[in-house]
Amino acid sequence: MNKEQWRIGKSPYEDPLAYTRNSPISNAEHITTPLLLWTGKKDQHVDWHQSVEYYMALRRLGKNNVTLFYTDEGHSLLNPENQKDFTQRVEEWFGYYLKNETLPSWIEKGTE
Repeated sequence: MNKEQWRIGKSPYEDPLAYTRNSPISNAEHITTPLLLWTGKKDQHVDWHQSVEYYMALRRLGKNNVTLFYTDEGHSLLNPENQKDFTQRVEEWFGYYLKNETLPSWIEKGTE
């Protein structure tokens, strides 16, 4: 059983402060760029609820972010339709934020 994160080198019980310092939640206030996140609801490596927690933290802080949820995906997008969907959304995201292209409705209004 893995008792530590490879980057930290100690378990959360041995060095809880190191985990807090490395936590996206603990550092959410420092985000300054629009953030596009995605998660698979069948991810067995990172529970998708952590993405919800991060999304909500960013939202409460007034940070510009969108989180995409892929219901039948795990830690990687394997379904070709989802791969295409994600690729299109990433292109539209960068198009809007980096090239001043039209704001896609899914960024403004969300997805279903």
